[in-house]
Amino acid sequence: MKEEKEKNQKKKGGKTVMKVLGGTFLVKESFSKQFPFMVYVTLLLMIIITNTYIAEEHNRKLTDTGKRLYDLQVEYVQVKSEIMEASKQSVLAKKLEGTGLKEAVEPMRRINIEDEPSKSPQQ
Repeated sequence: MKEEKEKNQKKKGGKTVMKVLGGTFLVKESFSKQFPFMVYVTLLLMIIITNTYIAEEHNRKLTDTGKRLYDLQVEYVQVKSEIMEASKQSVLAKKLEGTGLKEAVEPMRRINIEDEPSKSPQQ
């Protein structure tokens, strides 16, 4: 019994493959009823595949932009520290020694000038 069922299943499987390869399944009425649904499913699959490619491209761009941002942040910190070091008072004094400019020793003073009371033309 089991052997006969296995033989029948193999024959059915073989017949189905032959129908697909021969193209006879395209003529059947059941296929023509299912054809619009198959087209719909195929279109949905194409949309899903396209969406996946677009999402992967956006993900790659986002990763690259994140790496560039990190590199720029590192460069910013490095340049800022170099500027801070170069603008120290002691470093500037050493650089300006040969030019004749000297560091001020006295603190700055404020000069106040009081205006004279102006004479009005009526007086």
